[in-house]
Order: sequence, then structure tokens, then C-alpha cells
Amino acid sequence: MAQQRQTSEMDITGIGLAAADRCARRIGRTLRLPPPDIGDVRQELLLELVRRAPRFDGQASWPTFAKLVIRHAGQDVADRLVRERGRHGGSIDDTERTSEDDGLAAWWTGGAAGAGAIHQRLDIQRFLEGLPPRLRRLCHLLAEEDHADALAGSGFSRSEFFRQIHELRMRLRAFGLAPLGRSN
Repeated sequence: MAQQRQTSEMDITGIGLAAADRCARRIGRTLRLPPPDIGDVRQELLLELVRRAPRFDGQASWPTFAKLVIRHAGQDVADRLVRERGRHGGSIDDTERTSEDDGLAAWWTGGAAGAGAIHQRLDIQRFLEGLPPRLRRLCHLLAEEDHADALAGSGFSRSEFFRQIHELRMRLRAFGLAPLGRSN
């Protein structure tokens, strides 16, 4: 029979800190948060773990419990940050009304003129520079091709192609960019 290993208080603390740190850094990268905000997110995640710790019943291991609590709390924090950005940079609900057929073109074609167009182009350029190469390439394909040609040129399976489009939309929303003509 396998020997049960007791988890020490040091292990419990270390596991919680590590899980919160990883999750906070991931949220920070995704939402492009400055380091002080990442620290705040980490603290929020740790507080949520402390709040929920009395509910730990031992049915699962402590690492599993801690990771699940941190993951769910991280999603709540990220959703709240995206909502806050939406209030300051356009409505998140606007992006939900963008159909699959609109692709990503709704974010960077038509509508804006003058200084607004310049600011928008700069925002889009910063957004594109922050993307991983695979998403940046997909973004350029979607801007230049229709969906069928972009799918063929992407090298993704059909389901992966649409998952990547969904990820691009979520990143656009998190970055604070809304489709043109739909932010007010």
C-alpha cells in the first residue's frame, strides 16, 4: 500500500503562492497589465484561496483544490478587468454583435476619420505587435482574405481556425478595441 504523505503548512503555502503567481502572470500577459496590477491580481487570487480554504474537505489533494480555486477566481478577476476596460474603451457587448462573417475586419475598416483614425491605427498596430506570431499571421490573413481563403492559408483545421478567431476577438476585447461604429 502506498504511504500517504502529509502535506506540511509550508507545502500548502508554497502551492497556493505558486498557483496564484502563475495565474496572475497569465492574466497579466493576456490583458497586457503593468507589473503593479499583476501584483494586485495575485493578491486577489491569494485572498480568494484563503477565503475558500475552510471548504477544503480532503477528497481531492490540496494542490488540485488550490489550482481549481485559483483558476476560477482568476477567470472572475479577468472578466471583471475586461468589463472595466469596456466601460472606458467601448462596450464589450458591441463585440458580441459582430457575426462570424464579419471576421476581424469590423475592428479596422470603415467609419473612423481624422485623428480618430490615426489613434485607431496606432492602437491596432500595438495590438498586433503584442500577439504571438501564429495569431498575428492569422490576423493578417483575415484582413486580406475571405474566411475560406484565410482558413486554407492558415494551416489550421476548421475547428482550430474558429477557436483562434475566438481567441483574437477575446484579446481585442481585453485590449479595449471594439468594432468600428459600434462603441457608442
